[in-house]
Amino acid sequence: MKFFDTIIIGGGAAAWAAALYAKRYNLSVLVVEGELGGETALAGAIENYPGILSIDGFELIQRMKNQAVGLGAETLSGKAELVKNFAHCFEVRVGRENYQSQSVILATGMEHRKLGLGRESELKGRGVHYCATCDGPLFKGKRAGVVGGGDSAVKWASQLSDMGAAAVTLFVREPNLNRAEPINRERLKKYSNINVLLETVLTAFVGGPPLKAVRYKVKKGKERELALDGVFVAIGAVPRSELPAQLGVKLDKQGQIDVDPRTMKTSVDGVFACGDVTNASGSFKQIVTSAAQGAIAATSAYLDLSTHHDFCALHAVPVAGLLETGAQHQKNGGRRRVKTKSRRH
Repeated sequence: MKFFDTIIIGGGAAAWAAALYAKRYNLSVLVVEGELGGETALAGAIENYPGILSIDGFELIQRMKNQAVGLGAETLSGKAELVKNFAHCFEVRVGRENYQSQSVILATGMEHRKLGLGRESELKGRGVHYCATCDGPLFKGKRAGVVGGGDSAVKWASQLSDMGAAAVTLFVREPNLNRAEPINRERLKKYSNINVLLETVLTAFVGGPPLKAVRYKVKKGKERELALDGVFVAIGAVPRSELPAQLGVKLDKQGQIDVDPRTMKTSVDGVFACGDVTNASGSFKQIVTSAAQGAIAATSAYLDLSTHHDFCALHAVPVAGLLETGAQHQKNGGRRRVKTKSRRH
């Protein structure tokens, strides 16, 4: 079983920034990346990252990854399905393999929010989609819809048109597009094949699979039907809270990890979090804020490890003896300590 100073869980900007800074502190690092890039990789053109005029989101993430790997960060593609901890010692399971560390940095991001309409799961990938960058090219010469009124929805509508969609309909619940950045709202006006329906909600998917049409209702109006080949859902995201729940970290009312924004510390000693899964920057979730939080989390993990450097050499301790439950630990009076060799960083 391999041992690391820190295990970073996530594959977006926060994770790779944390990996970069952790390696600059000469820590041994494993990044369990799951899906490379998170929301950034799916964002299409990025034009608000300092120092870069314009870059595709996937390329930006790939550059971040290459930089961290170049410094020696180890990576593993897969889903971290189990996290256990005992007195500042952690074990992460990926597939059938276990990996151990003295600290964990959670950068698990968020997952797409669903509309909650009937047959949504059945039509996923066959007319209902959640990534214009990934699936937009499939709708060249076809009719596409986008649901949402935020920046992602507006950008996706423009992107689908650029990818060759014959017509794009943007369904917006709100009476305006004020949640989108002004520059993207102005850009939307340049497209003659994009129709914006304000104060409108989808009510049903029709036909298929694949999808044939959608039903929608405009405020104070009757339900209508529109023939579409595909619908892209861009109504926000929810935090991935499975791993935080396993570790017992405190969440806020929105399900985000509650952190100290100055240190990215969670309520569990040795566990740090950064990026969109946290409440560190409120509702303002950007690539630049995620990267900054990753750097802070890695710095805090380094400082924390300097305090606990001689406490948990997990590679020298049988796992069965280490990972007793919290109840067992309390039964033992909380006195048990792991004998280790001194470590320096």
